[in-house]
Amino acid sequence: MQKSIFTLLILTFSLSALSQKISFFDKLMAKKLIGEGNELLYAGRTSEAMLTYESAKLKNPLSGEACYHLGVAEFYLRSFYNAHENAIAAEKLIQKKKNGEYYYYIGRIYHSVNEIDTAKYYYIRAQEKLGPRISKDYDLDILIKQCDFVQNEIKNKVKYICKPFSRAVNSKYDEYGAILIYDKQRLFFTARQPETTGNNINYGDQKFYEDIYRADWNTEKNNWEINTTDMEDYNTEGFDALNFISRNGNYGLLTINTSATIEKSTTSSEIYEFEADEEDSTWYIDPIKSESINTSYFEGSATISDTSFDEDETATQTMIFVSDRNSEKSLTDLYSVQRIDDKWGDAKPIMEINTTGRETTPFLSADGSFLFFSSDALPGMGGYDVYYCKWENNKWGSPVNMGAAINTVNDDTHFQYFPEYGIGTISTITDFDGYFSYDIFQFDLDALNFPFQK
Repeated sequence: MQKSIFTLLILTFSLSALSQKISFFDKLMAKKLIGEGNELLYAGRTSEAMLTYESAKLKNPLSGEACYHLGVAEFYLRSFYNAHENAIAAEKLIQKKKNGEYYYYIGRIYHSVNEIDTAKYYYIRAQEKLGPRISKDYDLDILIKQCDFVQNEIKNKVKYICKPFSRAVNSKYDEYGAILIYDKQRLFFTARQPETTGNNINYGDQKFYEDIYRADWNTEKNNWEINTTDMEDYNTEGFDALNFISRNGNYGLLTINTSATIEKSTTSSEIYEFEADEEDSTWYIDPIKSESINTSYFEGSATISDTSFDEDETATQTMIFVSDRNSEKSLTDLYSVQRIDDKWGDAKPIMEINTTGRETTPFLSADGSFLFFSSDALPGMGGYDVYYCKWENNKWGSPVNMGAAINTVNDDTHFQYFPEYGIGTISTITDFDGYFSYDIFQFDLDALNFPFQK
């Protein structure tokens, strides 16, 4: 007890001494820099805002406001551990009355590092400050339910079963959308690495554009090998993502967006399909020519079922994709469209699934009976969670969260199911030496017990 009191006295003395060293001019400059950082953050220039807040903190290390705003910027940039440190500092240093938005962001930061009890405390404080109407705008009811969901999974001792692909594939950059073919000997994934075609950087988040990568399993090295030239002919200078590929590698669906590049072959994100040449496996890529599918809005992340035949030998496939064409009411939604005898029908929103939040990265089972997708607005762990639902009575059933066995408190997306291999793949924001980025994982389906396995 005496040691604790002594430590507290030393700390108080140190802070007091530090306070005396900070000049009035430095305090004034820190406030000015915080204001500039706020303008940058609201303009979407988050990286620049973070650097400006860091400068403010250097000018005045005792500025709780600098710590708080820096923590918020770091949260958006997925530097969760640093955001957590600054949130702790802000709590100690800010003495004045705190508003609901403050408690909301502090809660989000604690949520991101899996300190669920503390996150829930701050969410409740935010609700008290903001009131029912504004709390709804901040999705605080959803966030509190997410905390309850996590606490229940912990209570039930649900074990996380996902294992990352090797560091030959995963890096400090974003990797997602793992697809396995050829008896698990070939891996396709999407990444935002420095080797991206054209070395272009997206202005919005200051990250490299997406490219498609191919890796092949090396039995001698017992590891994956990537040849960055394998996909050179197919990647553009914009965003490129492989969303689906048939198990024989002969057909696939891609998302391509060159609207922000010199190339400008698309007006926004659009869905393309390819067929592979049987002799040399060359991909012949073309946009899907349907105004019901590709519009001036964002479209992508398409998945498709196998072809089925009715008694009249009519060939039918179902494709599900993501669009923000209804963005005035919701963010991104899932749409379904059928291709009957090679003719596309009208794409329609999946009303029984879509929320006012974001639904994304769908995956259809081969027979079209199960749909997997990610959402950030349904009961879950936090961020995007993976859900599944079953096609019954000519509609999709209620979404079911796949739980803490594969979901985390941060974003979990790009679920794919490979019953022939007994595994699944998923993309998750995870810690890479203190930096959080998307990595690709796989898991053993034998450890699960879901209806789609039967």
